[in-house]
Amino acid sequence: MRIDDRVELYKSLFGKDCKALDALKGFVLPMDRIGALEALRELDTTLSDLYMVSIPVITVWVRDNSYVPETGEIYLTEPDLEAFLHQYRHHLQNVERKYERRGLTTEGKQDIAQIPYKDTVCMLRGEDDAIAWSKFLMEECRR
Repeated sequence: MRIDDRVELYKSLFGKDCKALDALKGFVLPMDRIGALEALRELDTTLSDLYMVSIPVITVWVRDNSYVPETGEIYLTEPDLEAFLHQYRHHLQNVERKYERRGLTTEGKQDIAQIPYKDTVCMLRGEDDAIAWSKFLMEECRR
C-alpha cells in the first residue's frame, strides 16, 4: 500500500475522531525558532495527556530527525510540525509495543489494530504508519 493510499485509509478510519486533531485545531507554529520549539513542546505535552503516554523529550538542531525508543526522545533538525508529528507517532508505536497498549495507534479501535503494520512499503516497522499519520493530520488541519 502506497503512503497516499494509507493517508486516505486513515482519513476514512479515523476521520474527526482522531485525538490529535483536537490538539492541532488552531495550532500555529511561530516563525521564530525558539517560539516554534516552545510551541512544539506544549503540543508534545498536550498530545501526551490526550493519549495518556509519557512525554517524550524534544531536542532540536541536530543532524537528523529521529526517535530513540530506548530513551523516548525525539530529535529534530528544526522545530517543524510535520517532522514532530512523524516522530511523535513513533513514540506512540513504542508505547503501544513496550507496554502492550494495543489499539493506541488506532484510536482504541481494537479490530483494526494491525493495520498500521500491514501492507507496508518501507522495511522499517512503523515507518509507513508514521509518515501517513503525520500527512493525514497535516491535511486535515489545512481544511
